[in-house]
Amino acid sequence: MRKWLSMALAAALAVTMTVPAMALNPVAPETPPSDTPEPGFFVTVEAIEPEELGSGEVKWMSEETPDGWIKVTNEGGVTLGYSPESGVELLQVDGFAFKDLDKDGMLDGYEDWRNDAETRAKDLASQLSGPEMAPMTTHGGWGAFGEEYPQDDPYVNGGGRGGVTRANHAPGNTENAVKWTNSLQGLCEKLPWGVPALISVDPAETSSMINNLSMAATMNPELAQELGEKFSKQWRAVGISVFLGPQVDLMSPVMDRASGTMGEDPALTRDLTQAFVNGLQSTYDEEGNDLGFGKDSVYCMTKHFGGAGASEGGRNDHRNPGRYSVFPGGNFEAHFIAYFDGAFNLPGETKSAGLMMQYAIDIVDGEPYGGEWGGAYNPYLTRLVQENWDGFAITDWGIVSGPMADWGVDEFSYPERLARILELGTDNIGLQSNMEEMQQAYEVLVEWHGQEEADNILRSAVYEFFKLEFLLGLFDNSYLDMEYALANVWSEDAMAYGETTRDQSVVMLKNDGTVAPAEEGAEKKTIYVPAAYTPATQRSAASAAPTVNVEALSEYFNVVTDTIGEPSGKTEAGDPMLMPEDIIPATAEELADVDFFVVGMNAPYTGSAVVENEDGTSTWYPASLQYEAYTAEVARDVSLGGKELEDGSKENRSYNGNSVDKSANYKYLEILQNVDAMAGDKPVVVVMNAGRGMVWSEVEPMADVILMTFNSDRGGAVSRILAGVVEPSALLPMQQPANMETVETQLEDVPRDMEVYVDAAGNAYDFAFGMNWSGVIDDERVATYSAEPITEITSIEVKWPE
Repeated sequence: MRKWLSMALAAALAVTMTVPAMALNPVAPETPPSDTPEPGFFVTVEAIEPEELGSGEVKWMSEETPDGWIKVTNEGGVTLGYSPESGVELLQVDGFAFKDLDKDGMLDGYEDWRNDAETRAKDLASQLSGPEMAPMTTHGGWGAFGEEYPQDDPYVNGGGRGGVTRANHAPGNTENAVKWTNSLQGLCEKLPWGVPALISVDPAETSSMINNLSMAATMNPELAQELGEKFSKQWRAVGISVFLGPQVDLMSPVMDRASGTMGEDPALTRDLTQAFVNGLQSTYDEEGNDLGFGKDSVYCMTKHFGGAGASEGGRNDHRNPGRYSVFPGGNFEAHFIAYFDGAFNLPGETKSAGLMMQYAIDIVDGEPYGGEWGGAYNPYLTRLVQENWDGFAITDWGIVSGPMADWGVDEFSYPERLARILELGTDNIGLQSNMEEMQQAYEVLVEWHGQEEADNILRSAVYEFFKLEFLLGLFDNSYLDMEYALANVWSEDAMAYGETTRDQSVVMLKNDGTVAPAEEGAEKKTIYVPAAYTPATQRSAASAAPTVNVEALSEYFNVVTDTIGEPSGKTEAGDPMLMPEDIIPATAEELADVDFFVVGMNAPYTGSAVVENEDGTSTWYPASLQYEAYTAEVARDVSLGGKELEDGSKENRSYNGNSVDKSANYKYLEILQNVDAMAGDKPVVVVMNAGRGMVWSEVEPMADVILMTFNSDRGGAVSRILAGVVEPSALLPMQQPANMETVETQLEDVPRDMEVYVDAAGNAYDFAFGMNWSGVIDDERVATYSAEPITEITSIEVKWPE
């Protein structure tokens, strides 16, 4: 249980939805709540007078690294790092060296690496004022970078210490990442208290290792643990210490953000989450012993707490159209299993992960759970967190300055929104970087609760922040080693390992015998791969390319493909522009010796959308998992979610009877139809890249072989399987629906409740289905995860707010 819970919570829980938003501004009760910290929780450890540097029995040595920072090695103790330009000096106590981060000439409790993380965090938190703490509850964005972090950055100089980067993990950026991170940490070390930067990253590819959904297709928790260990070492090598993930939402069939999940099953998501997070957070010695948090550890913010996978209409909950998750099947608890039985119940030494609050409003038993509040503003969800778990919590991005998920607080000022988030117990606010607003938020907290409790609210948040940084070792050494980073990130060995993970993630759905184990000494077969045209967008020029990676295929096959001619069109500016007719099809002569045809396709998906009409009404449209146009005929006539309108009625977000046009990926169906016509009796292989299920009736009858991938890359792994060098082993992490009618009648919160597609061979494309050389896979993974979906949390008895 958290050490501190806001006084506002009890009052907020008692407020009904009918009270105007501004009336929800909490008023502190006359008596303190029972779960405020015991006296002396935030204690200042008595500072120690240091010895003369170098006197007595010296147990440390220092050296300047090739990267320009000073490395200090303590005999049997912690290795320190600091910038010679930061103004930090060393203190010696009992022969050991310590960093004088606050530059006061004394060894404070938080500077003493012999103290545990909790003691150090309490000591530092106890010394900061409210205005100093307020900026440290933010988590901004670092953006792109060069070799040096801007030393005049107003965010860092204004007190901000958390931020997400979308650049540190990119191939070719390793050298810049190291220089940039060391420059950033040097700036932080110059400033009062010497608090280091906490650099986070969104889910991102590193060294070709597979993503969440591909990992789900392996159904292999041991691989998930291994992946966690690999990711963490590489991320820490470039300065990343927090992962804004994994995404553990249970996928619903038309969910917009499905591709980031681990599929639709609670048990599979739980097991993979537990293993992956355990591997990511722990540091291991050379013998594989779990050391707990350490130099290779990356802390996980599992997301999105809780129930965001059950979005009505599958809509993206970043915006108002996706503001509701719905639970018509009464399966609410199942959506928290991956947290309480997975991420918060780790078998290793780090014990538990952090979390990110969702955007959505959960509709449970026909009513908004806890009121019409978005994620971190919701008193029920935050109380569920506070009373059942102890860790670091962050909001999702942009919920204060909107328009993302500011539901329930649309009449609050920005500072009031910030204050509400903090008083309900969330520790960091995503995408908040306005320091003036943070100081105003502190003033709001003082107005609402008085200075003592306002300071206590912030002290609780920064305590969690500091504790995390101490556990990760950032206060002692936040600097990076260039040589180590270049040897471990996007290196040849790292890339080779990444390819092995891809080999394990490709699902074979159909095979007429065309794909078989390679015969030693056999001649290369000849295959044809058609090209696809991609029109210009605001961000990219028109292009054309083979639908499967020809370079990768050429290692195993003679490849025939279409020719991309010179651009025959013109842009508005008069520059050359590629046109569809610039793709020159392979000739009949070139195709004569082809053994089989390979068509790469992107799966169909049209997200549910809304159009605001001139008369003030809204027209809602269905999502679709098919290439052809779709009309919803069996959807709900009245949506489960909906805002209260000005006239007191409830908004109806139903799209029943409305239609959507062909999928944006319709061109792939046309390419397949063309290939099917030219192939005659020769086999056609479909390589389908997808982020969720799809309706296969449009595709499967034309395919003799089907491979399904969950990465955008159709290169090495696909080539190796087609060549018979690697045997397919992955399984479907979600059902493939028989038609759109079964998608519409499915319950968003209930996994595996659709009629599934059955192909010409009689195989049902159900959850955990896949094929290898011997036929349909029937192994321990299938037996384990094909069991009836679990519905209850078992590791603890959860206290549910009432």
